[in-house]
Amino acid sequence: MPIHRDELVLYNGLEIENDPDATGLDPLELAAGKTILAWTRQFLCRPHEQLGREGPVCPFTQPSLNHHLFWLTVVRGSKIDVETASNAVERYREWFFELEPRSGSEALLKTILILFPEVSHERAKDELEGLQKKLKPDFVKKGVMVGQFYEGCPESGLWNEAFHPLQSPVPLLAIRNMVPSDFPFLHGKRGNSEMLISYLNRFGTNIPPEVKQLMVEALESSELSLRPKK
Repeated sequence: MPIHRDELVLYNGLEIENDPDATGLDPLELAAGKTILAWTRQFLCRPHEQLGREGPVCPFTQPSLNHHLFWLTVVRGSKIDVETASNAVERYREWFFELEPRSGSEALLKTILILFPEVSHERAKDELEGLQKKLKPDFVKKGVMVGQFYEGCPESGLWNEAFHPLQSPVPLLAIRNMVPSDFPFLHGKRGNSEMLISYLNRFGTNIPPEVKQLMVEALESSELSLRPKK
């Protein structure tokens, strides 16, 4: 059964797969949810020859599904009004903080996908990108990430710049907890000094060796600055 918070609603991914009639989703919303879950299992949960490392594209996704921590919701409309959508996504973020588990290793498996099934991928290039860029600084400050997915998303992978993992069959935003390996998303063209400070405040004593090496390389190439913008 879906869960509600005021007028917000979340659907569990496994329930959409196993008991779609119980969700109350209309045909368009249900089709979008099923499409994303099929893509999740066929792409995110599996290895890929272009990934650049061993293991599935996203190592957290299969455990997230297994533990019933993979949540979806749907926003209707063929256009994304940045102000209206920002308010809705920020409210889902606050609900994300309240969803169990709130701490421990399983909290890293918790995710919310916000689907925009009526938004074209062409429109998503501007509107979804703009929404994600607006939201990201405050999300990072609060210790969570927000990622944009749509067909044609140019964002490259961490281990192979020729690999583009954020291409999904339905435009969406993903909310999840920040993890130590998120450093590459927070510097250079993907971030700024404020995001890096938030990252260091959160993981300063728990940064993996491979990430430390990336930080050293970024400093040496002058791509990394911890001086806040004036």
